[in-house]
Amino acid sequence: MIENLFKIFGTKTKALEILYLLEDVKPVVRQGFYHNEIRKITDFCKEKGLYIEFSPYKIVLMDHGAYSNKGIKVDADDPREGMVFAYISKGKEKAKKANFHEANNNHINLGKALGYPECCCRFFKKHEPERSRLDSDYTVCTAENSGGSEFPFYTNILKRSMDITLLNHFPCSFNCENSIKLAKNHLDIIKKHDPEMADYFSERLKGKFNIEERLFEFI
Repeated sequence: MIENLFKIFGTKTKALEILYLLEDVKPVVRQGFYHNEIRKITDFCKEKGLYIEFSPYKIVLMDHGAYSNKGIKVDADDPREGMVFAYISKGKEKAKKANFHEANNNHINLGKALGYPECCCRFFKKHEPERSRLDSDYTVCTAENSGGSEFPFYTNILKRSMDITLLNHFPCSFNCENSIKLAKNHLDIIKKHDPEMADYFSERLKGKFNIEERLFEFI
């Protein structure tokens, strides 16, 4: 199943989010798509009985790549190429509410609608004013909020750009118990459908990483 989802959604991270939704672990999936990708996404949702809502605006990326963090919001009819956000859920109202919360910049309620821990939603809101002016990457903030030098590999988000992660949000710390629990649930789902991928993720997320001249070891 994961391979089929990958062909439709384009990355392992996006495919796995949809799998978590289908397995009733994630309430709403929020992903960005370009115009030429929308048809296959809507066809998939129709086939699976999923509800999909689209943002009334699009995002033009300021840095390029599959895992860009930085973008600007523009009108849907802006001539520049941009992505619209799709909010996908098994419940119509859940998808609508997520769309509404993001359109109104309600970061906490949006995060909760997407199934993220409330502590991490509040962490995001606290740092959003500063990070949105920079690169919209909150990894440094997570590191600064993490005491110690050894951490469980479940919260390692440092390989997102390599399409390897068990989380779809920035944890408030690498020791966040709520994020660890969520990541473990995700890994169990991956293991259920593709044991080899589960082992691959587990091994690649372990190791030593340097953040702002500080060494972090994930075990």
